[in-house]
Amino acid sequence: MLAFISRIPVSGEGTMAHIEHVHIRASNPSITIDFFETFFGAKVIKEFENLGRKITVLALGNQSNLSILHLPPAVENPKPENSSIDHLGIAVGNIQDLVRRLKESGYRFPVDLTRSVSGAQIAFCLGPDNLYMELIDRTESRVREVL
Repeated sequence: MLAFISRIPVSGEGTMAHIEHVHIRASNPSITIDFFETFFGAKVIKEFENLGRKITVLALGNQSNLSILHLPPAVENPKPENSSIDHLGIAVGNIQDLVRRLKESGYRFPVDLTRSVSGAQIAFCLGPDNLYMELIDRTESRVREVL
């Protein structure tokens, strides 16, 4: 069994399913937007209102969008285990430098730098509003079989 499973065509049309975007709530949207711009190179691509809610859309790389909903979480500083989404996985390069910069900025790491079963370097960080994120650096890893 491979550690990574390739995408499977949907509906027999050869198209791939993918997550187009994720919405996260932000008690302080400016801090959340700055966090993703500073540490992940995100770019604001649009801001709008929909159904009475303000939304800022960030581009993360070439293929991912992250929508910041200008509403606080239902619970202040929610514990990650109380969230519907377990964590947000973000592919990064130079993870050691990123982890250092995040720590210097006061962000906590429930799981510090380690290697996953696949050989990728990973770390789990608590971002703004305790957003639980897995940072994944696959630049040195190789897909290997899991027994």
